[in-house]
Amino acid sequence: MVYQEVGTIYFGGGTPSVLEDQELANIINVIYKNYKISPSTEITVEINPDDFSPDKAVFYKIIGINRLSIGIQSFFDDHLVWMNRSHNAIQSLQCLELLRKHSFNNVSCDLIFGIPGCTNDQWIKNIDTLMNFGIPHLSCYALTVEENTVLSHKILHRTTPPPEDNHTIEQMEILLDKIDENAYEAYEISNYCKSGFRSKHNSNYWNYTPYLGFGPSAHSFDGSKRRWNISNNNLYVKKINNNEEYYESETLSDKEKANEFVMLQLRKTEGINILDLQKIQGSENYKIAPILSQYLSSGHLVKENNNIKLSRSGKYISDRIIADLFI
Repeated sequence: MVYQEVGTIYFGGGTPSVLEDQELANIINVIYKNYKISPSTEITVEINPDDFSPDKAVFYKIIGINRLSIGIQSFFDDHLVWMNRSHNAIQSLQCLELLRKHSFNNVSCDLIFGIPGCTNDQWIKNIDTLMNFGIPHLSCYALTVEENTVLSHKILHRTTPPPEDNHTIEQMEILLDKIDENAYEAYEISNYCKSGFRSKHNSNYWNYTPYLGFGPSAHSFDGSKRRWNISNNNLYVKKINNNEEYYESETLSDKEKANEFVMLQLRKTEGINILDLQKIQGSENYKIAPILSQYLSSGHLVKENNNIKLSRSGKYISDRIIADLFI
């Protein structure tokens, strides 16, 4: 039997670190039995700081986990309470100490900026704390308000203030300065790393590489069709056991593929190759020529050789630019 080679394995979202050790080992064993895994395969587990322990650190090493992604978010307890996180700042610091003690070198940590009440000094301390621990990969996201969430209801009922654009931009400026000063690469609009520590898994998403998703709510992509599993755990298991369809799917139109290409490529530091853009947009490409010209003139986009990419000021309004370039 010829096994398909797998470049990356990723456990998350959700909270895979709450799995019992043997449950996680069983999943990995099944993957090894059905796919070709090499020593260079990136195997990541998302963890919350309060789920990590010395025993887990040892066990992860034994079963071949070689990358960890940690949802730190902030090192200030009032921010964590406001975000309804289950861990506290002390647990985050203890988690980082454990990582260092057990020589986990390929680590990513998440931070959120633009939190109401988070001062710039606090934001600087969040960044500095991770950099002082030598964390080689940072994922930093501006606070967003999703519909029908606890946060959206609090803002609607005025029990908490909404995020402010100027505050968010200020803290993104601080972040980008820190990234430059400490020799991190801003390889995607929300992801920053030391040389050699780009996330292979996330890079596959941005490069339109096909992937398989297993488990409730997991998504898959084969290059033209997207598939998403039902979210209910019990129903998901029941349908699989009964050999019933346990997912929904859609085939992307040429227009959807072109727009996704713009969205994914423009988020990357390399930007969009103009020839690739013309090819995928086809006869519709003429529509965006004046828009490109406008953003190049304003300095929000820059052209390097045959690539169009976001400037620093362009990153602040990236969602608007990307939407304007859709056909």
